[in-house]
Amino acid sequence: MEPTPPAFELLAALESFALVVSALLDDPAINWHWQPDEESWSLTEVMCHLRDVEREVHLPRYEAVLAREQPFLSGVDSDNWAASRAYHAQDGRAAALTFLALRAQSLDLLRDLSWEQWQRTANHAFFGNTSLQELTNLAVQHDEAHEHQIQELMVAAG
Repeated sequence: MEPTPPAFELLAALESFALVVSALLDDPAINWHWQPDEESWSLTEVMCHLRDVEREVHLPRYEAVLAREQPFLSGVDSDNWAASRAYHAQDGRAAALTFLALRAQSLDLLRDLSWEQWQRTANHAFFGNTSLQELTNLAVQHDEAHEHQIQELMVAAG
């Protein structure tokens, strides 16, 4: 297992991914609903997923770890949300805008924390004892997986 990057690198990665999403909004030719095949997500579905994960997973976890001693963090299987929440029928551009607003809240919350605050811990249902820094690293890894997905969609749809 690789060591968790320092907080400043994690913040830079979270900000960088927000710039990737923001750049999508500058392209008026994007087909938000194109998907390479029936099993793959469209850009709209990816944006809805990112929006909901930021709103219902990442941001609440950061807040819980900073507000309480050793909070319990339940596990979430967010992949099934695409079908149950009908992501395909939503507005991808609106989802991207909401994601960016939520990511800004996350960054505002995390930006000026002390080293001690980054080390605050929680009990995660899947991962056991974990720190705010490790949780943020998981968010960065989640972003990285979807950044590759976004790039592939943009290349294939272009």
